[in-house]
Amino acid sequence: MVALISVMDEIDDIVSSADARRRTAMLRKITNLFLEKAPELDEERVGAFDEVILRLARNLEFRARIELSERLADQAMAPRQVVRDLAFDDEVAVAAPVLARSRRLSEDDLVAVANSKGQEHLLALSRRVSLSARVTDVLIDRGDTVVVRSVADNDGARFSERGFSTLLERARADSALQEVLEARRHLSPEQVSKLVEIARERVRETLQDELGQRMQRAIDSVVEDLARRMADTDAPEVAKADLAGSVDFVRARARTRKLEERDVVEWLNRNRIEDALAAIAHIGAIPVEMVANAYHAPDWEALLFVVRATDFTWATLKLLLTKKAGRTPPLELTQAAFESFEKLSVQSAQRVLRFAAARERFGRDGGM
Repeated sequence: MVALISVMDEIDDIVSSADARRRTAMLRKITNLFLEKAPELDEERVGAFDEVILRLARNLEFRARIELSERLADQAMAPRQVVRDLAFDDEVAVAAPVLARSRRLSEDDLVAVANSKGQEHLLALSRRVSLSARVTDVLIDRGDTVVVRSVADNDGARFSERGFSTLLERARADSALQEVLEARRHLSPEQVSKLVEIARERVRETLQDELGQRMQRAIDSVVEDLARRMADTDAPEVAKADLAGSVDFVRARARTRKLEERDVVEWLNRNRIEDALAAIAHIGAIPVEMVANAYHAPDWEALLFVVRATDFTWATLKLLLTKKAGRTPPLELTQAAFESFEKLSVQSAQRVLRFAAARERFGRDGGM
């Protein structure tokens, strides 16, 4: 503290002058002194630094304030008034470090920033290690799509019942938000049930638009039965030992070069079916059991969604159908599969597989 007292007269002189360079230099000097002494300081002594640093930092050019914000953001005993002043700065580059990381901001401070600042400030807030339900309520109410997705993706965020309900409603029109919510841990049975219902609605609406009335049976199968069947890892058709060996083989091959559709076609033509299925799973980032269940399912719709989600060509689907049947499929089946392949988008197919994976993650019962 002697070092701080010794420069007080100099500080008064610098603050009263218009020389920004002198103020910036003194700010760095005092900040260095604070950081050096911080482990030994109590709140009273931190308060003395607080007053001095605040006087020096106000109305400085933003580059100096950005530097100060970065240096204080992770300090457990950072000066509270200084941190608060930085947090309310209109320049997000100044405010963001302390908004995202400083533990010296109170819940009231966070709520006040969330209620008064723009989306970039809210985005910085959404990235804090922990967020109370009181803060997330404001972020959800005022935040744009980016902010809401960010806070929903924050494992340390807590939500009120109203806040989470609002997230669920927004997820009905935002598939990315839906995926983020599905990945959250510690969801209640009621929240799980609502998420699955939203996923079911989005799948049904999308497929109805793309495939039309003639595929209504397939749509219902996908939404109600197909997803469950594809995620059913107890299906007797799946030879788990063979799949494990194929998965290891495919992973080893993928370490040498990127796997492509032509690899799948080659293995299918050589009747290495398990290797081909494992490769499809690897390329499409799909659980291998799901791919195998789709291949062994009694109908062809499940395989359609797997192949389309992987963005493979019609020729590969036709080859899979031929290998699956053990012969060239009937013309009627081939035509129906081709028409559906042409109408179904990659994004919709991927949505169906995510829905199937969500069923598996949440449990086959779990209100689904």
